[in-house]
Amino acid sequence: MFGKVIAILLGLGIMATALLATRQKRYEVASKISRTHWRLIEQQRDLMRYRAEVARKVRPDAIRMALNSMKTQWRPIPHRLDASTPPTQPRLVTTPGTKDIDAIPVEFGG
Repeated sequence: MFGKVIAILLGLGIMATALLATRQKRYEVASKISRTHWRLIEQQRDLMRYRAEVARKVRPDAIRMALNSMKTQWRPIPHRLDASTPPTQPRLVTTPGTKDIDAIPVEFGG
């Protein structure tokens, strides 16, 4: 009888220790997630701060002054997105110069 009581108490002690260890691991994981989340938020704040700093320092007049101070000849980038593009011919699947007998002439109305 005494042995059974000792075995039960020993089993309960082991289960309590395992429960405490599991609970401690859960707290450590939650703490690690919280620290990682906080680090992520700080990095996003730094990124926004750096973007604002670049936007503040890169002004059109500053870019023009920097381009004028260089000794190279600069040209504008072609095909700007905000410029209107003239209408182009429709592009066909076949390449120009190839003679395809079965090709049906394609006409686009408008």
